[in-house]
Amino acid sequence: MKRALKRFVKMHFQTKVEQDDHTDTNDFTTRGELFHKGNQDYLRFEEAIPGLEKVQTTMKWDGHELMLIRQGVVLMRQAFIAGEKTIGRYVTQEASWQTEAITEKVFVQWPQGKNRGRIEILYRFLLQGQETGRHYVRLTLEEDER
Repeated sequence: MKRALKRFVKMHFQTKVEQDDHTDTNDFTTRGELFHKGNQDYLRFEEAIPGLEKVQTTMKWDGHELMLIRQGVVLMRQAFIAGEKTIGRYVTQEASWQTEAITEKVFVQWPQGKNRGRIEILYRFLLQGQETGRHYVRLTLEEDER
């Protein structure tokens, strides 16, 4: 991404979680901000987590590691690095759990002009040592003329 000022983007967010013979999906559209600071690119938006209030979400990309940071009724910090296992944390008012992501794929392409961008993450996720399934996250991004 160019070292530009803050840009606004429209996003289509899709998740799919496969566990055993069951698949859950979540799909929403939102707007966010895309900006560069230091050696990292940031994407910030409100995320609709089913059954909870909206959560402020930031994705930080340094070209190697994609860090997911959620703040609000849920606090979460999880890194994704292709081919590696990373440790994170998931916190609610009731409890705090250690998380692990075993990441197969991380792909980040920022929108440029009229070209769309996308973020894709494919990983296995464990919450306090218990596998929650294979997760696929895809965000489609396009610049938003506000």
